[in-house]
Amino acid sequence: MQRQILLIDMDAFFASVEQQCNPALRGRPIAVIGSGKRTVVTTASYEARARGVKTGMNLYEAKRACPELVVVVGNNHKYTHTCAKLKEIYLRYTPDVEVYSVDEAFLDVTTTAHLFGGPLQIGKRIKATIKKTFGINATVGIGPNKLIAKLAADLSKPDGLRWIKKEEVSEVLEGLPVEELWGIGRR
Repeated sequence: MQRQILLIDMDAFFASVEQQCNPALRGRPIAVIGSGKRTVVTTASYEARARGVKTGMNLYEAKRACPELVVVVGNNHKYTHTCAKLKEIYLRYTPDVEVYSVDEAFLDVTTTAHLFGGPLQIGKRIKATIKKTFGINATVGIGPNKLIAKLAADLSKPDGLRWIKKEEVSEVLEGLPVEELWGIGRR
């Protein structure tokens, strides 16, 4: 039986949660930061990213890149609560859920995919449920292992859904810079 792994990756998670909790922030460039004096951008909304704000950028540089940037101090309780609720959604499709980080989880649907119409249908359902329940977007990558599922997600961000089947792996990897692989290079 061929393994079928999904990676659910929440898009700009902290910023998306903040925008949903405060409608005045929706559609605006926001940066979520820590509570310290010398802080950096933890995550930026896609509106801020489009204006040059990047994760890890110091606040001074971020404001210089985007003068209209709205800065929000992060709330870990909000994010961990949302993460726990997301896990409840994932468990509807498989008991084999690995929460990798507050905004990413791997689901092994190898033995359950047939119950839901296959891994692609599971990915579509999870994305739709997250959007309906939380009003935020998720990217889903599907592959025969975690590395390829993560790559599929990275190649389809934001709000994407991509399945790289085992027989397609060589073709996808051919010509791809090694730095694009999870755990290697810039990430």
